[in-house]
Amino acid sequence: MAPLTIIIFNFITGSFCIIYGVRQLGTGLERINGALIKRILSIFTKNLPMAFASGTFVTALVQSSTAVTVISVGFVNSGLMTLGQAMGIIYGANLGTTITAQIMSFNIYSICWFAIISGLLLKIFFRRKSLKYAGMALLGIGLMFLGLKILNSGVPYLKESNFTRSIFVNFGNNPYISLLVGMIATMLVHSSSATVGLTIILFNGGLISFPAAVGLMLGDNIGTCITAQTASIGSGPEARQTAWAHTLYNIIGSMLVIPIIHPYCSLVYKITNLLGQDFSRLVANAHTIFNLLSALVFFPFTNIYVKFIKRLIKPKYIKLKAH
Repeated sequence: MAPLTIIIFNFITGSFCIIYGVRQLGTGLERINGALIKRILSIFTKNLPMAFASGTFVTALVQSSTAVTVISVGFVNSGLMTLGQAMGIIYGANLGTTITAQIMSFNIYSICWFAIISGLLLKIFFRRKSLKYAGMALLGIGLMFLGLKILNSGVPYLKESNFTRSIFVNFGNNPYISLLVGMIATMLVHSSSATVGLTIILFNGGLISFPAAVGLMLGDNIGTCITAQTASIGSGPEARQTAWAHTLYNIIGSMLVIPIIHPYCSLVYKITNLLGQDFSRLVANAHTIFNLLSALVFFPFTNIYVKFIKRLIKPKYIKLKAH
């Protein structure tokens, strides 16, 4: 098989496994904890710090910031939650979802078949729903690591191919282009975890620089907002305000980092060194640190930001457009 054919085959197969695996993991955990999620989000969001903690915890529990954000959109639309409370959940959801990247940054691909077989056995042979959903989650973890293993096996071919090497040399080291690529890719696959996983493979394989990897990660953060935007279509003005609050929050955070990307990369290097971790964890750490810093920067200005969103997305304007 020609190297380019192997590259394309590995990319499609590996990406599909990661995307499907992340969805199986999220769906399984969400169904196990579905009632708990809604209860936490409806009770523990009385103030901004509680909403932030709830968003982080729930997203870490279900491994899907998209699901948590969409639930928040629904709560705001039905009047069960204010936009200010939803902002705390959004800050937390963005941080909680970085755990997926942290898991993927560990080089434990060998567990993939054990997790897949265990997950399938639970899913097929047990009638109890909680065990079936646990099987879905295990299957998702296995497929996620299998996808990373397949993508990683294609790295030597990427390095050998003059065509792909020229693409990464010309475009793979430009963080601005990387941001755009990351954003479009995440919009297409509806999974920031999948594109972050691919970014980890490309960086650890020496195909892109660290600033370019950070650029891809920033684009992933923006691209994942498409799901919340889609969920708000046909809903009330409050839902659209929540979706836009999420989108602009990610865009503003990314636009603040991209001009200072090299100092930011140096900060991540230093923190990774302080934690005693090797450089294979850099992309995952950059993802976590970015979302933590974004939340800390926005926290004091949340009330101002909410007022800005409400002035930007006015109910009367939306109602007129709906007709």
